[in-house]
Amino acid sequence: MASSLKSYEKKYKELETIVQNLDADQMTVSQLLTQYKKGLTLVKDCSTILTSVEAEVKQLIEEVQVTE
Repeated sequence: MASSLKSYEKKYKELETIVQNLDADQMTVSQLLTQYKKGLTLVKDCSTILTSVEAEVKQLIEEVQVTE
């Protein structure tokens, strides 16, 4: 899970940078489109990581409840 969280943090920071770049209005349309596509990929990746971590946490909670 630790490596997933580090990967998430890295991707999230990259996504923040892309959002700042898109807000700056200093790119060509082609650059905007490229950054937008990359941002969508990062959002999907972050969502996948969060879903995986959520499933792992649920499993841990279930294991603790069974042993109680």
